[in-house]
Amino acid sequence: MCATKKTHLIIVPCHSVWKHDIIHNSSINLGHLAEHWFLAPFQFEGNDHLAFIKHGLKAIQTALHANSNESIVVFSGSQTKKQARCMSEAQSYYLLIHRLISKFQDYEFNIQEVFEDEFIIACLQDIINTLFEKKLTVDTFFLSSVATEEFALDSFENLLFSIYRFRQLAMDYPKKITIVGFGFKETRFLQYHAKAIDYPKQCINYIAIDPVPPNYTAEQLEGYYSELKVLEQRNAIQLFELDMYGTREALYGKKLSRNPFMRYPAYQDVSLFDLSNITGEDEEFFNKYINGIMPWSVNRVLLNDS
Repeated sequence: MCATKKTHLIIVPCHSVWKHDIIHNSSINLGHLAEHWFLAPFQFEGNDHLAFIKHGLKAIQTALHANSNESIVVFSGSQTKKQARCMSEAQSYYLLIHRLISKFQDYEFNIQEVFEDEFIIACLQDIINTLFEKKLTVDTFFLSSVATEEFALDSFENLLFSIYRFRQLAMDYPKKITIVGFGFKETRFLQYHAKAIDYPKQCINYIAIDPVPPNYTAEQLEGYYSELKVLEQRNAIQLFELDMYGTREALYGKKLSRNPFMRYPAYQDVSLFDLSNITGEDEEFFNKYINGIMPWSVNRVLLNDS
């Protein structure tokens, strides 16, 4: 994949599986309808599926504007839906974003007949323009700079396994990371997951794109986003405060429920620590196996640069 040195990992944490093989009411399937996705009940109110598309497009746009072809976009998410069979979240995002950009290049296709969202249209237009300026085709760019990570079952694994996947592709660990995801999850990634693997927060850029419920008043939107923060605190932050690595209930139970095909990560060649070694407190494990020891740990990087 890497003709040039890659140093920048761009992660898209995936949240669902696009139904790539269905056509709804004889119309084209570009993921623009909720029916095109395997959505959970809570993902309908905010038109979450449109946010998924925005995450993917923004990641591609970010990579295209990076210097010297230094970036790899990694869509991260396992085979979490039994009804989707072997299609992973990551693979479905990859295929959808590729199809969407390719379709937008078709001058006979009017994207505004499918999408009304100005963000999506503007992002697509910028991607097409930048590909043209760089003399790249969609296929060439995806083959050189876009990949999937198909084992992650939660947000901690989205971060860690994407780093491992980057190492497999680039033969080194990323010097900087960009995460494109929901704004209400930013604290989780930066304050908890990055800390758990000793990745310096100053080397992570988080691009927040939240769902937008249609036709909500300003007051309704305020209430909607306030509730998201409350749910994030209760269902994620409070749990990761007690379980940094997601190895105990209830976080481990959530991962089991998202793993209907019993898939287990194949990163033995690049893995840096074994979470099965956690027998006591997480802080004890962190201090013994991770703190200052990781290739990206600040103290170790400073030592290597001296």
